[in-house]
Amino acid sequence: MRQLGEGGMGQVWEARDETLERPVAVKVISLLAGGGSRGDEARARFLREARITARLQHPNIVTVHDLGETGTGDSRVPFLVMELVRGEGLDAMLRRGAVTPPDAARWGAQICDALADAHDTGILHRDIKPSNLMITPSGIVKVLDFGVARAADPYATADRLTRTGSIMGTPPYMAPEQARGFPEARSDLYALGCLLFELITGRLPFHAPDTVGYLSAHLTQEPPAPSSISAGIPAAWDDLVLTLLRKDPDRRCWNAAGLAQALRRLDHAPAPAQHASTLLLTNPDIPVGPEPGEYLLATSAGGNGTLRLWDIATGRPVSQPLTGHTGTVFRMAFSPDGRLLASGSMDATVRLWDTATGEPAGEPLTGHTNIVEDVAFSPDGRLLASASVDTTVQLWDPVTGRPVGEPLTGHTNTVVGVAFSPDGRLLASGGMDATVRLWDSATGRPVGEPLTGHGGHVLRLAFSPDGRLLATSSRDWTARLWDTATGRPVGKPLSGHTNTVWDVAFSPDGSLLATNSEDGTVLLWDIAAGRLVGQPLNAPANGDVSAIRSLDGPLLAFSIGEDGTVRLWDPATGLPFGQPLTTRASRPLGVALSPRIRDRTWS
Repeated sequence: MRQLGEGGMGQVWEARDETLERPVAVKVISLLAGGGSRGDEARARFLREARITARLQHPNIVTVHDLGETGTGDSRVPFLVMELVRGEGLDAMLRRGAVTPPDAARWGAQICDALADAHDTGILHRDIKPSNLMITPSGIVKVLDFGVARAADPYATADRLTRTGSIMGTPPYMAPEQARGFPEARSDLYALGCLLFELITGRLPFHAPDTVGYLSAHLTQEPPAPSSISAGIPAAWDDLVLTLLRKDPDRRCWNAAGLAQALRRLDHAPAPAQHASTLLLTNPDIPVGPEPGEYLLATSAGGNGTLRLWDIATGRPVSQPLTGHTGTVFRMAFSPDGRLLASGSMDATVRLWDTATGEPAGEPLTGHTNIVEDVAFSPDGRLLASASVDTTVQLWDPVTGRPVGEPLTGHTNTVVGVAFSPDGRLLASGGMDATVRLWDSATGRPVGEPLTGHGGHVLRLAFSPDGRLLATSSRDWTARLWDTATGRPVGKPLSGHTNTVWDVAFSPDGSLLATNSEDGTVLLWDIAAGRLVGQPLNAPANGDVSAIRSLDGPLLAFSIGEDGTVRLWDPATGLPFGQPLTTRASRPLGVALSPRIRDRTWS
């Protein structure tokens, strides 16, 4: 036998399986693990690693062949028989300097493939770092050492093998939530972000003299952009890595499978100059492969007021058609918990639907005297606002179905759009009188003077995630940004479309604004710079394209084909989201995306 390496948990030896006549790697507990109760704990941890690793069968994860113990009593030594992987560790490669971005993308995608398989099995690695990764001569990545891996299922870790006060993982690569003792799947992706940073720059995102210094940096310091460390790194790499290194795991954009796709796109990008425009990756928390039941899409079609609910992961309807309206439904909105769908119709009513059953939730909400153009829920779900051709906005209690206060009056023409601020304190409305108005949602009183500047009908509105900005779209072919505190315009009008701008939607981190137009495109705007980024997303032939944003999730674009097929896309990357919906309608007239629905059983 020949020793291949040694870590904190064990030694790895090259050996030969005499029964099957093949070379293998044998891992045994290191003598450094100690004796007595400490040795018992090390032995138990080692056996747990073996059982965890044996559950994983993936080409990018080292395969476990056998498990056993040698010796007797307190002298028992567990051993693990694994496939013998020949190649070079990433730690050895990094000692020679940075690697090329294509190699980093290719290897990173394979690591993601392995992590996706582990995460799907309920296992976190918790120690992604160069010394735990090997590259074979054929370029295959092998993820090694699940010695600190943990099953994500809390019941699977009831043995509490992690000692109180101990830090599991390697500090230079440790996610903030893992440092606090709460690792999750996105913690592995944070570690991968550190690794990718190191691969393309030759150094880590943070430097510190000791463990405490590293943990403090991960918790409090913002990492530099990779391009500021090493010249020639494309902007798309900055976007990807810095997104992975966000402190809040909810603001990291991918699951492992989605990140693998994004890295493969980087690997196959035709030229560095095109990375920033075609592979912008600043859209956080977008699972490229949604899980069944995770998101719903509502569609309206035709003049009979019929609605459908769809599971976008499968492309299938989840209920019978929702019927009751007697006129075309223009706009729909999901409640923040996804339990209700509100719809406004040409029949001058608002209806509420139970999304789990597809049944009406109470009686129609009546009071408007003309077409209902838009509906919006407050962030806490306690209020529903509706906008109407009758020039008013009405607030409703969605539980009782009764109006809340008197109609909000002030517009001199049709009110086309309404939107609540993220804290629910403000309600914004825009109309055919080319004005935007802000209202106190608690009192129904106007806040400040009307916002003027558009040269045409104001159609839709959206608040930025922090509530500081309001975006509006108009028939004057522009979108505008407004300061919600002062009511003043922010920057110049966003001019790039060649026809009516129908809708506006912010990315979850507020850095991007998506606009869609009668000209058949969705454009992305850098909010800070006030300029276009990337390439337009074009509508299919004889179809439409629009922007859409869930209440707590992704910014997406949807395209509607001439045959009524609806497809969802990430406009920043061009990647599809979920499956196409075959609506069989001549042209769906309305689409609404639910928030992420968690722990829900569908009827």
